[in-house]
Amino acid sequence: MSGKQIDEKYISDFFGIEEGPKGKKEMDQIRKVMERIVFENSTDIIKIDDDPDGMYFLESGIAVALNREGEQINLMHEGQYFGEYGVLSGQKRLSTIRSVGRTIVYKIGTKDFNNTIRKHPDIYGKLMKKVYSQVSGKHSQILALSGMKKGILQHPSNQVPMTKKRFFLQYGILLLIYILCGFLVPKDETLPIFILPLILMLAYVLITKRTIESLVAAGILAALLVYRSGLSASYADAMTDTMSLWDNAFTVFVMAMIGGLVHLITASGAVTAFKKFSDRHCTTPKKVFFTSLGIMAATSIDDGLNMMCASTATYAAAKKNNVIREKTGLFFSMLPTVLSSFIPISLWGIFVIASLKPSVKGNVFEEFCKSIPFNFFSVLAVISMVLFALGKLPKSKQIKKAEARFKENGKLWPEGSEKYLNVSEPEIWGKAINVLVPIIVLAVTSLAIRSLLNGSFIVDSACGLVAALLVTFVLYCAQGLMSPEQYVEHLINGIADSTLPIMMYLLTMCFSSLLEHLSLSTYLADVLNSVKGVEPLVPAALFAASVLLTIALGSSWSMYAIVFPIAMSLVYAMGLSPALCIGAISGAGIAGEKICMFTADALNVGTSIGCNPDEICKLRVRYSIAIAGITFALYLIAGFIW
Repeated sequence: MSGKQIDEKYISDFFGIEEGPKGKKEMDQIRKVMERIVFENSTDIIKIDDDPDGMYFLESGIAVALNREGEQINLMHEGQYFGEYGVLSGQKRLSTIRSVGRTIVYKIGTKDFNNTIRKHPDIYGKLMKKVYSQVSGKHSQILALSGMKKGILQHPSNQVPMTKKRFFLQYGILLLIYILCGFLVPKDETLPIFILPLILMLAYVLITKRTIESLVAAGILAALLVYRSGLSASYADAMTDTMSLWDNAFTVFVMAMIGGLVHLITASGAVTAFKKFSDRHCTTPKKVFFTSLGIMAATSIDDGLNMMCASTATYAAAKKNNVIREKTGLFFSMLPTVLSSFIPISLWGIFVIASLKPSVKGNVFEEFCKSIPFNFFSVLAVISMVLFALGKLPKSKQIKKAEARFKENGKLWPEGSEKYLNVSEPEIWGKAINVLVPIIVLAVTSLAIRSLLNGSFIVDSACGLVAALLVTFVLYCAQGLMSPEQYVEHLINGIADSTLPIMMYLLTMCFSSLLEHLSLSTYLADVLNSVKGVEPLVPAALFAASVLLTIALGSSWSMYAIVFPIAMSLVYAMGLSPALCIGAISGAGIAGEKICMFTADALNVGTSIGCNPDEICKLRVRYSIAIAGITFALYLIAGFIW
């Protein structure tokens, strides 16, 4: 073989052929079954949904991988190979590989390739692990590509680049506001100037639908009013002060580590870990729903992880039991974040607890735990979905229409779902123990380590995460799931995935701190001294206002940063129940995201279960509005009781 890349050394290294007479004989056999093929520009080497006919090695040129919509998902160069998934799994091709320019490949047919690699268990194992990684990472890749962002909702209007006129107009007005406020607002002003950055924040996010940018824009104005040292210096000082606080450093560390742990659990095969159980035990639609609920509850340290695990596990069972996609879509769209809201050591719980720390008197973890039963929206959402699974919840017109469609033509999914339908089933399986053990270790050690060391009950999620990471290192590396180097790589990738929620947290903490510097709490306390008799109405008012603000901001996390400092000042000044009000605001953030029409959540669910996400979004919004209405009524009653 005279190829530049696919030469004897390449083949020897790839198949692990040893030197000597035996190795030479094996090399000759491989060379005989390798077929050299030339493809001209824009010619398909393999096509999506075709049966696998062999594995390919790219000798020269460039090949591009395309998805079902013809969009580029990968680019391959000389020396790379492709087609191993279909050959090893027996499944149809998952993508189209097209030549770019003149391309030369070497092909080994499926039968010859399998016969060859089975003589080398180490090479077979390496390729199977690569295929396993592709399968187990399939849903996480879909979610990432679909735009899932922790704490951030994506508005369609921001997908189009700004015109020059709009750019200079928008940021010119913003600069003018900074200049006017810097010069016209006196340094020792006694009026409530905290209203200025709050108004800017709300107006900016309503106009742009860009949450992080709105936080930065309002934060710069607030910093300018506090520090009076110019735009960049003021905001730099504010962010530095925020990052120097021990509580914030602790929270950033915990959020980074939990991101790493979730990524490691996913890499271990989490998304397929429960599938065999589901295929074996989910023999009725009810069992499909309750199995999904159990899996989501067990993996609720992250709302993305629990949705991936449950949707993958029950996909085939739901299809086998004729569960229409709108029903599973509603179930997976409603429950993941709701279940995470009951777990203090989930990523959601950690963020909310950290957001509460500056404004809660006493033990914030204890206060959060007390608030969980008062998170009426989440409690009602779980009850509603249990009733839905039992067939006891009133059906919307959309559900009735979907059931009629299935009776008429047997279609489980609505129009427009074709590109979201899964076309293959995984052949490599994860183990439930590799998912559950790290979560159990995290929970137990978070509660036990500091408590034992100090002789009193203390929850330390940082200790728990370190312990869980140590256990996963031993558990995964000892099984050969990954090498120590790969373990560190997955950990780093998970930390990188946490960058957005970490930045979101720091920006919200900075903005909240600046509002306090501008005497927000003091001013509210003075105002409330003259207001009496409205205390029972406050929890319901907080819930309603927080829901509307979440919808307007496009983010519950941004809402928490703004509302918690104001609300807790009200709570303590009026002598209200902190737990009741924290529960109201916490649930309002989730309710607002479920009602908001431009959330990415429906798209994530749609790609996970194979359904038109627009249909899921409409269904979720209708049920969420109904649950939110009942929740509001409950807070009206609770305000008079507590």
